[in-house]
Amino acid sequence: MPVKINDQPAALFLSYDYDDIYVKNSSSMNFDKFVDESVWGTVDVFNTFRKREKAHVIKVDKFSFGGFDVPHAKLVLLKGASRQSVQGLPVVGIGGTVFLNNFAVLFDVKNKKITFFEVEDGCENKEEITKIMGGDFHEVNVHNNANRLEVAAKISGRKVHFFINPDLDMTEMPMDWIAEDHIPLVKKDEKTEVRFTRGEGYISNIATVESLTIGDDTEKNRKIKVADKIYAGSLGLDFFADHVVLIDAINSKMYFRKSDGTSTDAGHNLHFETSKNASIDVK
Repeated sequence: MPVKINDQPAALFLSYDYDDIYVKNSSSMNFDKFVDESVWGTVDVFNTFRKREKAHVIKVDKFSFGGFDVPHAKLVLLKGASRQSVQGLPVVGIGGTVFLNNFAVLFDVKNKKITFFEVEDGCENKEEITKIMGGDFHEVNVHNNANRLEVAAKISGRKVHFFINPDLDMTEMPMDWIAEDHIPLVKKDEKTEVRFTRGEGYISNIATVESLTIGDDTEKNRKIKVADKIYAGSLGLDFFADHVVLIDAINSKMYFRKSDGTSTDAGHNLHFETSKNASIDVK
């Protein structure tokens, strides 16, 4: 998402899997100069090697996005530098729930649009939602689980819950679900991905399940990444890229419909730098 920080153009990833707005220095944006001016001190964060470290909480004069201006915004400055960019904008970090949960957020990835709506608790207007969604849509409740949003779903009829994380490249579920919930697989790819994150590696395969049901919408023969060493499922970017999605955290609702767009934005395959991936073929 394009933003301006103190009127300087930049971009942020967006994810309900993070709590604050986290930033890193980039070649064109240096946040270190705000450290000495900060009045909010430090917080503890975990780095990619799962070690606790201090991160400075900095204050910027103005944080702007989509016509909104937030004065004296609070950002968490992580160590290291961001080297990613999209269409000339440095991708300096990621915006989490402290930012996203103040709005109803419409994700229309194929048509390159993110729209923020100011809504009030308890003011659910179905006529307005129909206008926003622009077609027949599905509805499902969302729940706040330890400051992370999750939705109930069914995989081949078995009840599960997915956290909402559009920064994740693909919808994924723990390998343990297959045995514990007796989830049958239609197909499991031989190609294995090895991901190194939080100081350890874990492996995953892309599998095809009989069906994935969210609300009253069912997709047959749905591909899902199956991974070891994870303990929760997540609804990833593949879902958002294929749907128009409205998330109203204030009223605990998610609305979605199939997208009729045909393109995806530059940067579609970029994600926040918390892990490294490698793909191998297992014979």
